Amino acid sequence: MSPLSGRPLVVALAVLLLAGCDTFTTTGSGGAALMSRLDGVWTRTVTTERVRSDGSVTAEGTPRVDAYEVGRVIECNRTTIENAGEDDRVAVAYDPANPRGFRDCSVITADGDASRLIFIGEGANIVDDVVATIEEDSASRQVWAFYAFDGADAVRTLWTLTR
Repeated sequence: MSPLSGRPLVVALAVLLLAGCDTFTTTGSGGAALMSRLDGVWTRTVTTERVRSDGSVTAEGTPRVDAYEVGRVIECNRTTIENAGEDDRVAVAYDPANPRGFRDCSVITADGDASRLIFIGEGANIVDDVVATIEEDSASRQVWAFYAFDGADAVRTLWTLTR
């Protein structure tokens, strides 16, 4: 006799729970639609704010403006990178006055409900991913928020992309 006989309801319930879970893949979620909206060249403005524990918010540093290109195939410092699927893209930031100069490249994907972007292997350490919350999402304007902690304060970096 099978160890599962007499337990068909439990097995059926487990299969239904697993089949209904969207953590295995983002294919068919809002990720593909989001990524297609991001394709193209944007003007990116990067600002940083300090959010203190008392709720006050102050700007930090000087805003930085550059070009930000998102696509399926991107040239990144003498190497061409191609995306792997519908729910991800390759992105590159560069100085619009020197488009052939240094190009800061990323691979980005969306979470299951397309409310956050995941920058895969961001920075010098390829095992660290960085997550941004999408605060505004349209074909002509995107606002993404990145958060980090500095003692009791939070540091919020905003990327505002416009075209």
